Amino acid sequence: MQRLPSPQFDRLADRIYEAAVVPELWPDVLDAVASLSGAFGGILFAANSQFSGWTASPRIAPMFAEFVERGWATRNPRPARGLSFGAAGFVSDQELFTPEEMDADPTYAYLRSLGLGWCAGRIAVPPSGDMLIFSWERRFVDGPFDRAMLDAMDAIGGHLARAALIAARLGLERARAAAETMRALGLPAAVLSREHRLLLANDLFARFVPSLVQDRRERAVIADPRADALFAQALARLRVVGAPAGAQSLPVPAREGGPPLVLHLAPIRGAAQDVFAAGELLLIVTELTIGATPSASLLQGLFDLTPAEARVARAIAAGRAASEIAREHGVSGETIRSQLRAVFAKTGVSRQAELVRLLSGATLP
Repeated sequence: MQRLPSPQFDRLADRIYEAAVVPELWPDVLDAVASLSGAFGGILFAANSQFSGWTASPRIAPMFAEFVERGWATRNPRPARGLSFGAAGFVSDQELFTPEEMDADPTYAYLRSLGLGWCAGRIAVPPSGDMLIFSWERRFVDGPFDRAMLDAMDAIGGHLARAALIAARLGLERARAAAETMRALGLPAAVLSREHRLLLANDLFARFVPSLVQDRRERAVIADPRADALFAQALARLRVVGAPAGAQSLPVPAREGGPPLVLHLAPIRGAAQDVFAAGELLLIVTELTIGATPSASLLQGLFDLTPAEARVARAIAAGRAASEIAREHGVSGETIRSQLRAVFAKTGVSRQAELVRLLSGATLP
């Protein structure tokens, strides 16, 4: 196998620091290192007490997303072994594990099933409390990274660690500034990471933690079980490739004398990812006024209702019968019932009485 001198890696330094302030360049940087090192692809994982996130070169990104989704990232023995090894630079699998350990480990079995299984990795733990993990994965048939290649990659190890730390901190500050802008508009807002945990929240949202949103190890959860079930469905849809990424509104019934709430979910896509670099989902809370029936236009915006569905919901909340609504609008009773079923699905209730209570501020049983 060709052994490349470190100057060829050194020439990537400018591109690495450019990626520090332009996050969308990281996949290309990781891919460039992969090309020089004979790897299939590269991955950058960054985490601290406030957030965690990752990026990867194009070919390996879908595979790593599935690796994370299936829970292999939490079972992967490499990070813990790498930390205990205490190497200052890049290390390979055969330096961390015996062949017998790799053959017996389920994570290695999974990676080999994908045609991978050899890694050149580096872990940086700066005094800031962040953890930065770089990993370049090689196809199993190509054999492991040798020490000469690892030494050559060390030429950019420091650049990578500094640039990744800058990128993580800049991304977090941009997200925090955007959340504070929403605070100035009176919007309680929070950002969820790609692992669906709370990344940050402005002070208006903070008062809903943990009464409304609880940040648990597996993901953020909604305190109300029915609302959390809808929340879990929305998060699952985010993972479906090609699925529409539209906003969604989740109703949360009133609790302990407080008003009912609507939790709006907005996926972070496109240019918004430049602002919320480590985030995937924006959460915004709207409080409904107790004792007042919202207008049809407000209901339409709160629950993503059509104009007809919003009119029906408001009429039902005002205590009117479905037959009366049908006569007033000159439509059949079945049409009103069909619209009402759609309202139930979007507001998370199953009966007219529950809809009335949700919109009037009473607590659901």
